Amino acid sequence: MGNDILQNSATFISTETQEFLNAQIFAMQNWKWITLAASIFLVLVINKFTRILLFKLKRRMHIAEERTFFSYFMQQNVEKGLSWIFSALVGMALVENLELPANLEKYLLLVLKVTLGVHVLRLAYFAADASGLLIDHWAHKKQSQIGDQLAPLATKTLKILVIIIGSLVILQNFGVNVTAILAGLGLGGVALAFAAQDTVANIFGTITILLDSPFRVGDHVKIVDVEGTIEEVGFRSTRIRSLTNSVVTLPNSVVAKEKVDNITERRGICRFRHMLGFTYSATPAQLEHFCEQVRYHLKQDSRVNPDRIVIQFHELAESSQNILVNFHFLVQPHESEAEILQKYLLDMVKLAQASKLDFAFPTRTLIMESAAQTGLLPSKTV
Repeated sequence: MGNDILQNSATFISTETQEFLNAQIFAMQNWKWITLAASIFLVLVINKFTRILLFKLKRRMHIAEERTFFSYFMQQNVEKGLSWIFSALVGMALVENLELPANLEKYLLLVLKVTLGVHVLRLAYFAADASGLLIDHWAHKKQSQIGDQLAPLATKTLKILVIIIGSLVILQNFGVNVTAILAGLGLGGVALAFAAQDTVANIFGTITILLDSPFRVGDHVKIVDVEGTIEEVGFRSTRIRSLTNSVVTLPNSVVAKEKVDNITERRGICRFRHMLGFTYSATPAQLEHFCEQVRYHLKQDSRVNPDRIVIQFHELAESSQNILVNFHFLVQPHESEAEILQKYLLDMVKLAQASKLDFAFPTRTLIMESAAQTGLLPSKTV
Protein backbone atom coordinates (compact mmCIF):
# COMPACT_ATOMS: atom_id res chain seq x y z
CA MET A 1 0.00 0.00 0.00
CA GLY A 2 2.84 2.40 0.78
CA ASN A 3 4.50 1.83 -2.62
CA ASP A 4 1.22 2.57 -4.43
CA ILE A 5 0.94 5.86 -2.61
CA LEU A 6 4.46 6.83 -3.63
CA GLN A 7 3.81 5.87 -7.25
CA ASN A 8 0.60 7.91 -7.37
CA SER A 9 2.41 10.93 -5.97
CA ALA A 10 5.35 10.63 -8.39
CA THR A 11 4.36 13.86 -10.11
CA PHE A 12 4.84 15.77 -6.87
CA ILE A 13 8.01 14.02 -5.62
CA SER A 14 11.31 13.89 -7.45
CA THR A 15 12.95 10.63 -8.47
CA GLU A 16 15.80 11.10 -5.95
CA THR A 17 13.31 11.61 -3.13
CA GLN A 18 11.38 8.52 -4.17
CA GLU A 19 14.57 6.47 -4.18
CA PHE A 20 15.44 7.78 -0.72
CA LEU A 21 11.99 7.00 0.65
CA ASN A 22 12.00 3.50 -0.82
CA ALA A 23 15.50 2.72 0.42
CA GLN A 24 15.69 0.29 3.33
CA ILE A 25 17.50 0.83 6.61
CA PHE A 26 17.39 -1.89 9.27
CA ALA A 27 14.97 -4.03 7.19
CA MET A 28 12.39 -1.23 6.78
CA GLN A 29 11.88 1.45 4.17
CA ASN A 30 12.75 5.04 5.05
CA TRP A 31 9.23 6.33 4.55
CA LYS A 32 8.03 3.89 7.21
CA TRP A 33 10.69 5.16 9.62
CA ILE A 34 9.59 8.71 8.91
CA THR A 35 5.93 7.76 9.38
CA LEU A 36 6.79 5.95 12.61
CA ALA A 37 8.65 9.02 13.93
CA ALA A 38 5.74 11.24 12.93
CA SER A 39 3.33 8.87 14.68
CA ILE A 40 5.39 8.98 17.87
CA PHE A 41 5.46 12.79 17.69
CA LEU A 42 1.70 12.82 17.09
CA VAL A 43 1.11 10.58 20.13
CA LEU A 44 3.20 12.92 22.33
CA VAL A 45 1.33 15.97 21.02
CA ILE A 46 -2.03 14.28 21.64
CA ASN A 47 -0.87 13.36 25.14
CA LYS A 48 0.15 16.96 25.95
CA PHE A 49 -2.98 18.48 24.42
CA THR A 50 -5.31 16.02 26.21
CA ARG A 51 -3.62 16.67 29.55
CA ILE A 52 -3.99 20.47 29.20
CA LEU A 53 -7.61 20.11 28.11
CA LEU A 54 -8.50 17.85 31.06
CA PHE A 55 -6.74 20.18 33.50
CA LYS A 56 -8.79 23.16 32.27
CA LEU A 57 -12.00 21.14 32.48
CA LYS A 58 -11.20 20.22 36.09
CA ARG A 59 -10.75 23.86 37.03
CA ARG A 60 -14.15 24.77 35.58
CA MET A 61 -16.01 21.94 37.33
CA HIS A 62 -15.52 23.34 40.91
CA ILE A 63 -15.21 19.80 42.25
CA ALA A 64 -13.34 20.88 45.39
CA GLU A 65 -16.62 21.92 47.00
CA GLU A 66 -18.30 18.53 46.53
CA ARG A 67 -18.00 15.47 48.72
CA THR A 68 -18.61 12.63 46.27
CA PHE A 69 -16.52 9.80 44.88
CA PHE A 70 -16.19 11.60 41.53
CA SER A 71 -15.03 14.84 43.17
CA TYR A 72 -12.42 13.06 45.31
CA PHE A 73 -11.27 11.11 42.25
CA MET A 74 -10.96 14.17 40.03
CA GLN A 75 -9.10 16.17 42.70
CA GLN A 76 -6.10 13.91 42.14
CA ASN A 77 -3.67 13.99 39.20
CA VAL A 78 -5.93 11.90 36.96
CA GLU A 79 -5.39 13.98 33.81
CA LYS A 80 -1.92 12.51 33.36
CA GLY A 81 -3.21 8.93 33.48
CA LEU A 82 -6.19 9.67 31.24
CA SER A 83 -4.04 11.43 28.65
CA TRP A 84 -1.56 8.54 28.51
CA ILE A 85 -4.37 6.01 28.19
CA PHE A 86 -5.89 7.91 25.25
CA SER A 87 -2.47 8.40 23.66
CA ALA A 88 -1.59 4.71 24.04
CA LEU A 89 -4.85 3.69 22.33
CA VAL A 90 -4.14 6.07 19.45
CA GLY A 91 -0.57 4.77 19.21
CA MET A 92 -1.74 1.15 19.09
CA ALA A 93 -4.13 1.99 16.24
CA LEU A 94 -1.32 3.72 14.30
CA VAL A 95 1.19 0.90 14.81
CA GLU A 96 -1.27 -1.74 13.63
CA ASN A 97 -1.85 0.18 10.36
CA LEU A 98 1.78 1.03 9.49
CA GLU A 99 2.61 -2.49 8.22
CA LEU A 100 5.82 -2.59 10.25
CA PRO A 101 8.05 -5.67 10.49
CA ALA A 102 6.51 -8.30 12.76
CA ASN A 103 9.14 -8.08 15.53
CA LEU A 104 9.16 -4.27 15.62
CA GLU A 105 5.37 -4.13 15.66
CA LYS A 106 5.29 -6.72 18.44
CA TYR A 107 7.66 -4.75 20.71
CA LEU A 108 6.00 -1.41 20.00
CA LEU A 109 2.59 -2.84 20.84
CA LEU A 110 4.05 -4.39 23.99
CA VAL A 111 5.40 -1.00 25.12
CA LEU A 112 2.06 0.65 24.42
CA LYS A 113 0.13 -2.09 26.24
CA VAL A 114 2.40 -1.80 29.29
CA THR A 115 1.97 2.00 29.23
CA LEU A 116 -1.78 1.53 29.02
CA GLY A 117 -1.78 -1.02 31.86
CA VAL A 118 0.42 1.07 34.17
CA HIS A 119 -1.78 4.15 33.82
CA VAL A 120 -5.00 2.17 34.20
CA LEU A 121 -3.47 0.78 37.38
CA ARG A 122 -2.60 4.31 38.46
CA LEU A 123 -6.20 5.47 37.93
CA ALA A 124 -7.46 2.46 39.90
CA TYR A 125 -5.05 3.44 42.69
CA PHE A 126 -6.52 6.97 42.65
CA ALA A 127 -10.00 5.42 42.78
CA ALA A 128 -8.99 3.49 45.92
CA ASP A 129 -7.74 6.75 47.45
CA ALA A 130 -11.02 8.45 46.55
CA SER A 131 -12.98 5.63 48.20
CA GLY A 132 -10.89 6.02 51.35
CA LEU A 133 -11.52 9.79 51.42
CA LEU A 134 -15.24 9.17 50.98
CA ILE A 135 -15.29 6.68 53.88
CA ASP A 136 -13.26 9.12 55.99
CA HIS A 137 -15.78 11.90 55.24
CA TRP A 138 -18.60 9.56 56.24
CA ALA A 139 -16.80 8.69 59.50
CA HIS A 140 -16.31 12.36 60.41
CA LYS A 141 -19.92 13.08 59.54
CA LYS A 142 -21.06 10.27 61.85
CA GLN A 143 -18.51 11.39 64.49
CA SER A 144 -17.33 7.79 64.83
CA GLN A 145 -13.79 7.18 66.02
CA ILE A 146 -14.07 3.56 64.91
CA GLY A 147 -14.95 4.87 61.45
CA ASP A 148 -11.79 6.97 61.55
CA GLN A 149 -9.84 3.69 61.76
CA LEU A 150 -12.03 1.98 59.17
CA ALA A 151 -11.15 4.56 56.50
CA PRO A 152 -7.37 3.92 56.38
CA LEU A 153 -7.92 0.16 56.76
CA ALA A 154 -10.34 0.09 53.80
CA THR A 155 -8.06 2.33 51.73
CA LYS A 156 -5.01 0.14 52.34
CA THR A 157 -6.98 -3.01 51.50
CA LEU A 158 -8.27 -1.53 48.23
CA LYS A 159 -4.78 -0.34 47.26
CA ILE A 160 -3.31 -3.77 47.89
CA LEU A 161 -6.00 -5.40 45.73
CA VAL A 162 -5.42 -2.84 42.97
CA ILE A 163 -1.66 -3.42 42.99
CA ILE A 164 -2.03 -7.23 42.95
CA ILE A 165 -4.61 -7.32 40.14
CA GLY A 166 -2.82 -4.63 38.11
CA SER A 167 0.53 -6.41 38.44
CA LEU A 168 -1.02 -9.65 37.20
CA VAL A 169 -2.50 -7.86 34.18
CA ILE A 170 0.86 -6.26 33.32
CA LEU A 171 2.64 -9.61 33.68
CA GLN A 172 0.10 -11.15 31.32
CA ASN A 173 0.98 -8.49 28.73
CA PHE A 174 4.61 -9.61 29.00
CA GLY A 175 3.53 -13.15 28.14
CA VAL A 176 3.76 -14.57 31.67
CA ASN A 177 1.39 -17.47 32.42
CA VAL A 178 -0.75 -15.78 35.06
CA THR A 179 -3.03 -18.82 35.39
CA ALA A 180 -0.11 -20.95 36.58
CA ILE A 181 0.83 -18.27 39.13
CA LEU A 182 -2.73 -18.12 40.46
CA ALA A 183 -2.89 -21.91 40.68
CA GLY A 184 0.33 -21.94 42.68
CA LEU A 185 -0.97 -19.19 44.94
CA GLY A 186 -4.17 -21.16 45.44
CA LEU A 187 -2.32 -24.24 46.66
CA GLY A 188 -0.11 -22.12 48.86
CA GLY A 189 -3.18 -20.26 50.15
CA VAL A 190 -4.79 -23.50 51.30
CA ALA A 191 -1.69 -24.41 53.30
CA LEU A 192 -1.44 -20.88 54.65
CA ALA A 193 -5.10 -20.87 55.67
CA PHE A 194 -4.60 -23.94 57.86
CA ALA A 195 -1.52 -22.39 59.45
CA ALA A 196 -3.12 -18.99 60.03
CA GLN A 197 -6.66 -19.77 61.13
CA ASP A 198 -6.37 -17.51 64.19
CA THR A 199 -5.06 -14.63 62.09
CA VAL A 200 -7.94 -14.97 59.62
CA ALA A 201 -10.42 -15.12 62.51
CA ASN A 202 -8.92 -11.94 63.98
CA ILE A 203 -9.15 -10.14 60.62
CA PHE A 204 -12.84 -11.00 60.29
CA GLY A 205 -13.29 -9.99 63.92
CA THR A 206 -11.72 -6.61 63.10
CA ILE A 207 -14.12 -6.11 60.20
CA THR A 208 -17.07 -7.05 62.44
CA ILE A 209 -16.00 -4.59 65.15
CA LEU A 210 -15.44 -1.74 62.71
CA LEU A 211 -18.78 -2.26 60.95
CA ASP A 212 -20.86 -2.98 64.07
CA SER A 213 -19.17 -0.31 66.27
CA PRO A 214 -20.00 -1.77 69.72
CA PHE A 215 -17.65 0.83 71.24
CA ARG A 216 -15.44 3.78 70.36
CA VAL A 217 -11.87 4.61 71.23
CA GLY A 218 -11.99 6.15 74.71
CA ASP A 219 -15.08 4.21 75.88
CA HIS A 220 -15.05 2.45 79.24
CA VAL A 221 -15.97 -1.20 78.61
CA LYS A 222 -15.95 -4.62 80.19
CA ILE A 223 -15.14 -7.58 77.93
CA VAL A 224 -14.93 -11.08 79.44
CA ASP A 225 -13.08 -10.35 82.73
CA VAL A 226 -11.24 -7.25 81.45
CA GLU A 227 -12.52 -3.79 82.36
CA GLY A 228 -10.93 -0.55 81.21
CA THR A 229 -10.72 2.10 78.51
CA ILE A 230 -10.40 1.31 74.80
CA GLU A 231 -7.07 2.72 73.61
CA GLU A 232 -6.75 1.26 70.11
CA VAL A 233 -8.53 -1.07 67.71
CA GLY A 234 -5.79 -2.66 65.63
CA PHE A 235 -5.84 -4.93 62.60
CA ARG A 236 -5.42 -8.03 64.79
CA SER A 237 -6.25 -7.02 68.37
CA THR A 238 -7.87 -4.45 70.63
CA ARG A 239 -5.87 -2.74 73.39
CA ILE A 240 -7.59 -1.86 76.67
CA ARG A 241 -6.12 0.27 79.46
CA SER A 242 -7.25 -1.63 82.57
CA LEU A 243 -8.19 -0.20 85.95
CA THR A 244 -4.71 -1.14 87.21
CA ASN A 245 -3.22 1.07 84.45
CA SER A 246 -1.85 -1.92 82.54
CA VAL A 247 -2.56 -2.53 78.84
CA VAL A 248 -4.51 -5.70 78.06
CA THR A 249 -4.48 -6.95 74.46
CA LEU A 250 -7.50 -8.98 73.38
CA PRO A 251 -7.66 -10.76 69.99
CA ASN A 252 -10.40 -9.25 67.86
CA SER A 253 -11.89 -12.70 67.28
CA VAL A 254 -12.57 -12.86 71.05
CA VAL A 255 -13.91 -9.28 71.18
CA ALA A 256 -16.26 -9.93 68.25
CA LYS A 257 -17.91 -13.01 69.79
CA GLU A 258 -17.94 -12.10 73.50
CA LYS A 259 -20.47 -9.93 75.35
CA VAL A 260 -19.34 -6.29 75.41
CA ASP A 261 -20.53 -4.19 78.35
CA ASN A 262 -20.11 -0.57 77.24
CA ILE A 263 -20.21 1.29 80.55
CA THR A 264 -19.84 4.66 78.82
CA GLU A 265 -23.22 4.15 77.13
CA ARG A 266 -25.09 4.22 80.44
CA ARG A 267 -26.10 7.73 79.36
CA GLY A 268 -25.37 9.25 82.78
CA ILE A 269 -27.49 6.83 84.87
CA CYS A 270 -25.43 4.69 87.27
CA ARG A 271 -26.40 2.11 89.83
CA PHE A 272 -25.43 1.80 93.49
CA ARG A 273 -25.95 -1.70 94.88
CA HIS A 274 -24.29 -2.83 98.10
CA MET A 275 -25.06 -5.34 100.79
CA LEU A 276 -24.26 -3.81 104.18
CA GLY A 277 -23.64 -6.38 106.96
CA PHE A 278 -24.01 -5.47 110.65
CA THR A 279 -23.18 -7.51 113.72
CA TYR A 280 -25.81 -9.60 115.51
CA SER A 281 -25.53 -7.25 118.49
CA ALA A 282 -27.61 -4.73 116.51
CA THR A 283 -31.26 -4.53 117.64
CA PRO A 284 -34.21 -4.51 115.23
CA ALA A 285 -34.92 -0.92 116.23
CA GLN A 286 -31.40 0.15 115.25
CA LEU A 287 -31.62 -1.60 111.90
CA GLU A 288 -35.04 -0.07 111.17
CA HIS A 289 -33.79 3.38 112.18
CA PHE A 290 -30.78 3.00 109.88
CA CYS A 291 -33.00 2.04 106.91
CA GLU A 292 -35.22 5.08 107.49
CA GLN A 293 -32.21 7.42 107.74
CA VAL A 294 -30.65 6.12 104.52
CA ARG A 295 -33.98 6.34 102.66
CA TYR A 296 -34.55 9.92 103.87
CA HIS A 297 -30.96 10.94 103.04
CA LEU A 298 -31.22 9.61 99.46
CA LYS A 299 -34.57 11.28 98.80
CA GLN A 300 -32.99 14.64 99.63
CA ASP A 301 -30.35 14.09 96.91
CA SER A 302 -31.42 15.63 93.60
CA ARG A 303 -29.30 13.24 91.53
CA VAL A 304 -31.00 10.11 92.99
CA ASN A 305 -34.14 8.69 91.37
CA PRO A 306 -36.64 8.58 94.31
CA ASP A 307 -38.86 5.98 92.61
CA ARG A 308 -36.12 3.37 92.41
CA ILE A 309 -34.74 3.43 95.98
CA VAL A 310 -34.69 0.00 97.67
CA ILE A 311 -33.54 -0.09 101.32
CA GLN A 312 -34.57 -3.26 103.12
CA PHE A 313 -33.51 -5.92 105.60
CA HIS A 314 -32.33 -8.60 103.18
CA GLU A 315 -31.07 -11.66 105.05
CA LEU A 316 -29.66 -13.23 108.20
CA ALA A 317 -26.22 -14.42 107.13
CA GLU A 318 -23.77 -16.61 109.07
CA SER A 319 -22.00 -13.71 110.74
CA SER A 320 -24.03 -10.62 109.83
CA GLN A 321 -27.46 -9.07 109.44
CA ASN A 322 -27.54 -7.80 105.87
CA ILE A 323 -29.33 -4.72 104.57
CA LEU A 324 -29.65 -4.17 100.82
CA VAL A 325 -29.02 -0.61 99.57
CA ASN A 326 -29.97 -0.20 95.90
CA PHE A 327 -30.65 3.02 93.96
CA HIS A 328 -29.84 4.83 90.70
CA PHE A 329 -28.17 8.21 90.40
CA LEU A 330 -27.32 10.67 87.63
CA VAL A 331 -23.72 11.43 86.61
CA GLN A 332 -22.97 14.55 84.60
CA PRO A 333 -20.46 14.30 81.68
CA HIS A 334 -17.85 16.32 83.62
CA GLU A 335 -18.22 14.21 86.81
CA SER A 336 -16.44 11.03 87.85
CA GLU A 337 -18.60 8.02 88.67
CA ALA A 338 -15.95 6.65 91.04
CA GLU A 339 -15.89 9.85 93.11
CA ILE A 340 -19.68 9.89 93.45
CA LEU A 341 -19.70 6.22 94.50
CA GLN A 342 -17.10 7.05 97.13
CA LYS A 343 -19.31 9.85 98.45
CA TYR A 344 -22.30 7.52 98.86
CA LEU A 345 -20.20 4.84 100.57
CA LEU A 346 -18.89 7.40 103.05
CA ASP A 347 -22.47 8.54 103.67
CA MET A 348 -23.44 4.93 104.50
CA VAL A 349 -20.58 4.67 106.99
CA LYS A 350 -21.56 7.97 108.68
CA LEU A 351 -25.22 6.97 108.95
CA ALA A 352 -24.23 3.59 110.39
CA GLN A 353 -22.07 5.30 113.02
CA ALA A 354 -24.92 7.71 113.85
CA SER A 355 -27.21 4.71 114.38
CA LYS A 356 -24.50 3.08 116.59
CA LEU A 357 -24.17 0.08 114.30
CA ASP A 358 -21.00 -1.96 113.84
CA PHE A 359 -20.12 -3.50 110.49
CA ALA A 360 -19.73 -7.27 110.71
CA PHE A 361 -16.88 -9.36 109.44
CA PRO A 362 -16.68 -13.17 109.08
CA THR A 363 -16.53 -14.68 112.60
CA ARG A 364 -17.20 -18.06 114.20
CA THR A 365 -18.07 -18.82 117.80
CA LEU A 366 -16.51 -22.00 119.24
CA ILE A 367 -18.28 -23.49 122.27
CA MET A 368 -16.27 -26.08 124.25
CA GLU A 369 -17.87 -28.24 126.91
CA SER A 370 -16.01 -30.54 129.33
CA ALA A 371 -16.59 -34.29 129.10
CA ALA A 372 -17.89 -34.45 132.67
CA GLN A 373 -20.58 -31.84 131.85
CA THR A 374 -21.75 -33.79 128.85
CA GLY A 375 -21.91 -37.05 130.85
CA LEU A 376 -19.63 -38.94 128.50
CA LEU A 377 -17.17 -40.05 131.27
CA PRO A 378 -18.20 -42.78 133.78
CA SER A 379 -18.81 -41.55 137.34
CA LYS A 380 -16.22 -42.45 139.95
CA THR A 381 -17.42 -44.80 142.70
CA VAL A 382 -15.97 -44.80 146.22
